[in-house]
Amino acid sequence: MRYLLHDVFLKSVRKFPKNIAIYEENGNEITYTQLNTLSNQFANYLSQYKGEIRNNPFVGIISPVHINSIASILGVLKIGGAYIPLDEYSPVDRLEKIIENTKLDVVLVDSHYFEKYTSLFDNSLIKKVILLDNNIPDWHNEKIVSFETVKSFSDTEPNTLNQVCDDLAYILHSSGSTGVPKGIMLTHRNARTFVDWMQKEFALTESDVVMSRAPFKFDLSVFDIFNTLNVGAKLVCYDWNNKREEDERHKSYVRLMSAQKATILYTTPSTFISLMNRGELGKSDICLREIMYAGEPFPTPLIRRLQSILPNTKIANIYGPTETNIITYYWIDEIPENNTPIPLGREVEDTEILIVKEEGDRICDANELGEIWCRGGTVTLGYLGMEEKTRLCLVDSPFHKYPAKFWRTGDYGFRDEKGILHYRGRKDHMVKVKGFRIELGEVESALSNIDELDEFVVVAIPDEKYGNRLYCYYVNKKGHSLSEEDIKSFLLTKIPEYMTPYKFIEKEILPKTSSGKIDRVLLAETTI
Repeated sequence: MRYLLHDVFLKSVRKFPKNIAIYEENGNEITYTQLNTLSNQFANYLSQYKGEIRNNPFVGIISPVHINSIASILGVLKIGGAYIPLDEYSPVDRLEKIIENTKLDVVLVDSHYFEKYTSLFDNSLIKKVILLDNNIPDWHNEKIVSFETVKSFSDTEPNTLNQVCDDLAYILHSSGSTGVPKGIMLTHRNARTFVDWMQKEFALTESDVVMSRAPFKFDLSVFDIFNTLNVGAKLVCYDWNNKREEDERHKSYVRLMSAQKATILYTTPSTFISLMNRGELGKSDICLREIMYAGEPFPTPLIRRLQSILPNTKIANIYGPTETNIITYYWIDEIPENNTPIPLGREVEDTEILIVKEEGDRICDANELGEIWCRGGTVTLGYLGMEEKTRLCLVDSPFHKYPAKFWRTGDYGFRDEKGILHYRGRKDHMVKVKGFRIELGEVESALSNIDELDEFVVVAIPDEKYGNRLYCYYVNKKGHSLSEEDIKSFLLTKIPEYMTPYKFIEKEILPKTSSGKIDRVLLAETTI
């Protein structure tokens, strides 16, 4: 039986041919039949150029999520290829490393980003640069393939391939300690296990309207796109190329969500906080029936505020590093009065999770902190071209009588007496200051009780004398001007003095990664 990611879309093409598949903020929309036609044109062009796909299955893409970019990745999947998002906010040098590691020879690009990456396309490995719209750049040569050229190709369904679910569907890149991005290999089986379980738990229908939020490089985009296309629902795409002031960007996103009567939104806590504080979420007529968050912990006082703004919306905490997709979930019914962190919850189907002592020699008892190990259908094959790094993370279980590979997540947590999983941060978020072991999340949890703060983060900077020093970066809400002394005085009522940050630095806005999370690495680099 076929178990391929794009098959969920083909099923809906047959069942819901006239349904609107994608709606763009500018008013453009496309039906399931029309999207399939466009994806076939991409597939037939790529098939002609790529030839024997096994020799080089990878196709890069530099683009926000919209009609043409989604059609292009469907085309890649149809010919047995795997798409590789190239982060449109990354410097050229970083993308060069990805191209060298993956031997990319074809890149799909939104013309909005063409000029920024002209030097990238000079790379000798890249043979074709396919434009995703009709805007023709000034710089052009034999490498450039116009969108009209793609649309001149046949719109018939490409030949059915003998693909298997262990073929790669996409590669997502995370940062690497050596400066070389790590290419996380995700198969059709990984993606389908994720999509199928999300559908079973969150029960989308053809009547749902899903807000696209995550870029291609963030695994949340797989839910946005493929869970929507799985049921004949509508995906609403915001125009990220339309430059707007920060606050206006959040407000216009909320207005679009309201106008389209969106029912589903899956994003990061940082995004929800920004939509509350700067996007006037709560002042518009919002129809969300379910929201899910992932990527980072959600401070309990702030999720209580979100629940009060959206009292009729169900909220779920989703957990799983990029290497594992989703491995736990927790429906938030009641928020703890004492502001303890929201649990991770229980494993999703086809997943086994162990909490293992740091030494890796035994499974932890109830309430005992350890590293989260997992295995199952959503877990990556490893890092492309990084066999040693993969061997460090994808390990043989010493706890099974048969071969069983587990992914060491680098995240720490525990199970309580009821078997519920709880998160306590990453290993690199546990630092020592003056000999004291400190969890940065605990400091941030204390900060979350300060209503006047818009956003905040605590980073640890190595220090020869003290081991580390803690720096708190924060943004005041409009109309408020808390000082370092104000914040420090409050913290001393919540946490010991040795956990209080060494310095508090006010910012107008905190930098974000392209996946919407606060960029701790950049802040740490600018502090040193």
